[in-house]
Amino acid sequence: MSHYQERAEKDCLNCGTQVEGRFCQNCGQENIIARESFWSLVTHFVYDITHFDSKFFGTMKVLLTKPGRLSIDYIQGKRNSQLHPIRMYVFTSAFFFIIFFSLYKADKIGRSEDEERKEKLENLQLARDVVKEKPLLSSDLLERQTAQKVLSDLEKEILLIEKEISDDKIADSIRDQEKIDVTDSLKKAGIPIPATVKINNRDSSFWKMEMDSDSTNDAFTSSNYESLEAYKRMQATLPKEKKDSWLKKVFVTKIIAAAETGKLQGERTYLKNFLYNLFHSFPKMLFVSLPMFAWFLSWLYSRSKNLRYSDHAIFTIHLYCATFIFLLGTFALSALQEKTGWGILNLVQVIVTVAIYLYMYKGMRKFYGDSRGKTIVKFILLNMLSFFMMMVLLVIFTAISAAQAINSGH
Repeated sequence: MSHYQERAEKDCLNCGTQVEGRFCQNCGQENIIARESFWSLVTHFVYDITHFDSKFFGTMKVLLTKPGRLSIDYIQGKRNSQLHPIRMYVFTSAFFFIIFFSLYKADKIGRSEDEERKEKLENLQLARDVVKEKPLLSSDLLERQTAQKVLSDLEKEILLIEKEISDDKIADSIRDQEKIDVTDSLKKAGIPIPATVKINNRDSSFWKMEMDSDSTNDAFTSSNYESLEAYKRMQATLPKEKKDSWLKKVFVTKIIAAAETGKLQGERTYLKNFLYNLFHSFPKMLFVSLPMFAWFLSWLYSRSKNLRYSDHAIFTIHLYCATFIFLLGTFALSALQEKTGWGILNLVQVIVTVAIYLYMYKGMRKFYGDSRGKTIVKFILLNMLSFFMMMVLLVIFTAISAAQAINSGH
């Protein structure tokens, strides 16, 4: 029931009809005073928030503890006590991606440990210079003492990182020299070394000779052409069994395009734009996948004549919302593990991830009412179809992100 004050007059302010009750029987508008006091606005706002909260948490409780039950209740008409599926999807997905993008940033993807270490060193050196120039020269004694302590801590951290970088360079230099010595020894002994053989001892106490995979059919090697024209011509000339698959071609051409564009506008700038666009395409990708996932369900359960496509869509929305909640749980566990270092939390994250698939199976079993055997078969087929769908969407959005990154550079 509304908490707004009802008008004494009975003419509808929207359509002019004489209202017989609180709501206009012609247009449905509530016959309330149009201009209200500030206090009435505040009380109504608080009521709406608390009413939303009670509906939201009640809906979430049923959603997470009784897979498939919420969808059954909705299509049977029991809707007043639960949040509307679309509204729930918008809220949970928005909350999920706010947390997701705050934890995982596009500019951190693909960066090596050395790059992160160098960036940290640069930040520490900048902080050291600022402390030297500003608070260390302050007229305030306490501020100078604090600056001296901070400066001492910064110097220790800088020396530690510089030592790590120096040790890595020395270790790499030793490994390179040892590889050269071994190669020379093998050549002097008259043992031929094929070009596809690697000599590696980075992670082993003894020498390993590893055969490369077929370099002409490797995505990373193919991308090293750094010329789209060269890659296309090579692919056209190579024997059929040596050519890249169509899926690999799509990815490799985008990688090569990135390298070519990088020469013109700066490779790091292009890569940053590309990763940013792709990363922030995930919400769109999931939204596009939703009706497709519902269509897969309608195909798998095409014999259920009493179910419409919209019913499958409702179940899909509830499934996506539950998945968002479960994934938020894994984010929280991951953050807690980083803070505490408790190894047991890694196992708990695996359990929560497995629980997502178990929830999906239980939801399908409850909502569609099939036997255990049929549900398992359809569950496997659904996951296979979903995997293929996400791969196709990833290719499409990768291409879109590459195009956007190129355009943003011009």
